[in-house]
Amino acid sequence: MKEWQTGAAGVLAMAFALGACSDDITQPVDQTFAFAFDSGLEAWSANATDTDNPPVTWSIDHTMDMGNDDDGAVELTLDNLNDAGKIWVEREFDSLEPNTTYEVTVSFAFATEDYGTINLWRIIAGVTTDAPGDADDLEFQGETGNGEDEDVGYQWLDKTYTFTAETDAAGELWVSVGIWGTFEVVRTYFVDDLQVRFERL
Repeated sequence: MKEWQTGAAGVLAMAFALGACSDDITQPVDQTFAFAFDSGLEAWSANATDTDNPPVTWSIDHTMDMGNDDDGAVELTLDNLNDAGKIWVEREFDSLEPNTTYEVTVSFAFATEDYGTINLWRIIAGVTTDAPGDADDLEFQGETGNGEDEDVGYQWLDKTYTFTAETDAAGELWVSVGIWGTFEVVRTYFVDDLQVRFERL
């Protein structure tokens, strides 16, 4: 996945729509943003819900100790004592066309040491008009298992999810990626090489 990483701003490419004439250039149609997390969270913010009954410990930080290509990554740790915690990173994308429907593809490398088929957690990945505030605003995807039958440590997996979403009047959408704790245990996961692609429908 490293081939689409670019500079600190994380912008990989913009495709511009051309009209019938070569000088008839419209607003950007497709936009792709890439985040390598080599030196920080790159404007992604940490958030959580269902972590206070009873209170649980959680953290989302940048780490240089683990990375898909031996570089930095996002580290997500949840002490899921209440069997309900949900933690994630989120980012606003505000350079889109207002009141426009997009197909949004969210891809990332996900490191997990969960194995087997029992007591796996769930992955959070979604696109919303507003910043997620609680569980009802989140979208839950597949389980966190790495596909192994025994403990082999962390394995990096490629994850890709596609959504259809409409921007608001300001041309904004929010993307969220994280984990939902569905079993009472402490677990840590890593996210790296995150790419978000917007294609106008």
